[in-house]
Amino acid sequence: MLTKALSAAALALVPIALAAQTPAPAASTPTLPLAGVYYRYWPEQIVQWVGPELPYSMIVLNIDDRAKQPIYDVQLIPRGEGGKPIRYTNSAAELAIDQASGMEAHQVAMQFDGPSDPANGAQYMLRFNTEKGTPVVWQFVLGTDVSEQGSGLSPVPAPIPILMYREQGGLAGAGTALRVGGVTSTADVWKEIAQPPYFVPYRGALSTGVHILTFAPVDSTWKSDAQSLTDANGRSLALATNADGATMTDKALAVSATYTGAAGSINRVIFAPSGVKGTHSVTLQFSPALAPGAQSSFDVIIGRKTKIASGAVQESAGPNITESWSFTSPDALKNLTAKATASLQQ
Repeated sequence: MLTKALSAAALALVPIALAAQTPAPAASTPTLPLAGVYYRYWPEQIVQWVGPELPYSMIVLNIDDRAKQPIYDVQLIPRGEGGKPIRYTNSAAELAIDQASGMEAHQVAMQFDGPSDPANGAQYMLRFNTEKGTPVVWQFVLGTDVSEQGSGLSPVPAPIPILMYREQGGLAGAGTALRVGGVTSTADVWKEIAQPPYFVPYRGALSTGVHILTFAPVDSTWKSDAQSLTDANGRSLALATNADGATMTDKALAVSATYTGAAGSINRVIFAPSGVKGTHSVTLQFSPALAPGAQSSFDVIIGRKTKIASGAVQESAGPNITESWSFTSPDALKNLTAKATASLQQ
C-alpha cells in the first residue's frame, strides 16, 4: 500500500530530474561522460496532495542537508493540465540549475524546522514568501514510521526514461496542511488505502534516500583539461583517474560517477552521493562491456543487489559519443527510448 501511495509523487520529480543531474564517465581513460545520463540525489523529500481550496494539486519539498547550508527546493504544482510548476529555492546554485532548464524559479528566504531523524509523529514546518510577497506556511505531520516498507521504484509519467527510487518512506498524518495567503488546505484521509482504526494515513508522504536517474535525448559539448570537464552551460566535473578507472564529481550537487573498464570500454558506472554514510548508490552494469560500435545489455542496480531496470544500449564509433537507450523493464519504460550525443570541443 505504501509503495502505491508514494509512487504518485514521482510526477513532481520530472523537472527536477531533467534540471540537475551529474553525467557519468565513458571509459577508463575518459574523454567524455556517458551521453544524456544524469543522476541526482535528495536525502529527503516531502509531498502533500492539495485540496480544491487552492489552485495547486501538490506541493513538493526536496531537502539536501549534506552541506553547512541546507538546500531547499519547493515546487507548487498547478491544478489542471498544461500548468507549469513554480519553483522556489533558498540556494543561488539551485536557482541557476532550475533556470538553465527553462523553469520558472525564484530564490527566496526560507525557514524550515524538523527533526534530523524522521519518526512517527514528527512535525515539520516550512515558511517562505513568494516572489509577490504572498506568505506560504506548510505543516507536515508524519503519521507512520519511515521504513524500508516504503522503499521502491516510483513510476514517472514522462516522455523520456526516468527512474526514481526511494530507500525508505512513510505517510502523512492528521494535521498536515498548506496555507497560502489566507487560504488553508488540510490534507484529507487517504481513503483508498486506509484501514481504520488501525491505519489512517493522510494524503502526503515523506521519502528518504531519493535517487533519480534520467536518460535524456540531449546533445552536449564539453571542454576538457587534465583535471576537469566543463559543458557549454558552465557545469564542471572534477576528474580523478587511477589504474582501475576514473571518477567524475559534480561538487555543486555533491554527487559522483565512478566507472571501471578496460581502455575504450565500460564495465560499470556507479553513481553515488557525497558525504552519506553506508551504501547509497545506483549502478549501471554492462554486459558485455560497453564499447564504441557495439551493443550491450545493461542492468540498473540500487545498492548492492536490488535490480530496478534492464535494457540495451548501442554506442556509435567515432570521436563523438552517441548512445541509444531502450528498456525491457520496468513495464513503464518499455516504450520509451533516449538517444543522446556527447562531443568534445576542438
